[in-house]
Amino acid sequence: MQDQMAELLYEGALALQQGQTERARELLLRLVEMDENNEDAWLWLSGAVDDVEDQRTALENVLALNPQNQYALYGLDVLEGRAQ
Repeated sequence: MQDQMAELLYEGALALQQGQTERARELLLRLVEMDENNEDAWLWLSGAVDDVEDQRTALENVLALNPQNQYALYGLDVLEGRAQ
């Protein structure tokens, strides 16, 4: 199970980096359904969804798991127009 989740995370992140947003979204959604406490999956998922509210939800889920996650804090700042 752990191996499968690690592979989904890897493949999802790789797909996103290669511009395959739909594939990335599918893989990462499968992963968060398996493990809703996967901070990295939520973070990558925030970049794989198009809707601003979906992005916000994913980033808020990261912060619920780790309030100190700098990437999620920055992402929310960007969404709120507070980022430099």
